Amino acid sequence: MTEWLHIFWLPSKPIKKLKELPQDAGVYYITALWIVLYIGKAKNLRSRWKTAHHRYQQFRLLHPFGRLHYKVLTTNQIHSFEKAEIARFRPAWNGTARVTFWDLLCLFLAVWGRVIIYLFLLMLAIAALIYLLSN
Repeated sequence: MTEWLHIFWLPSKPIKKLKELPQDAGVYYITALWIVLYIGKAKNLRSRWKTAHHRYQQFRLLHPFGRLHYKVLTTNQIHSFEKAEIARFRPAWNGTARVTFWDLLCLFLAVWGRVIIYLFLLMLAIAALIYLLSN
């Protein structure tokens, strides 16, 4: 059930630091607030994102919550590993030719909705702690 968590222990870069990706072959994951949105592969991770990647604009909209996690593999391993990961996670952006405005709006609402819920829960926990400490 928690096997998806391994992605978030992998090395990652925010959109502003994609030029620092390694020049190795590997599989990459576009994520935002623990949601895996896209899985791809590249023979050279840095050059794949150096040129205009077809998901770059969507990834840019996720700032500051979006991250590009990656796993360095040999060139022979990337195809089968990517297929297995897509089958396991079924990311929303894989298999779609283009993300529509409504898809982006729903993603925006989902990401910011999570932020608001997390902040609300944090404030509720702080209020409960203050209440318990004051009594």
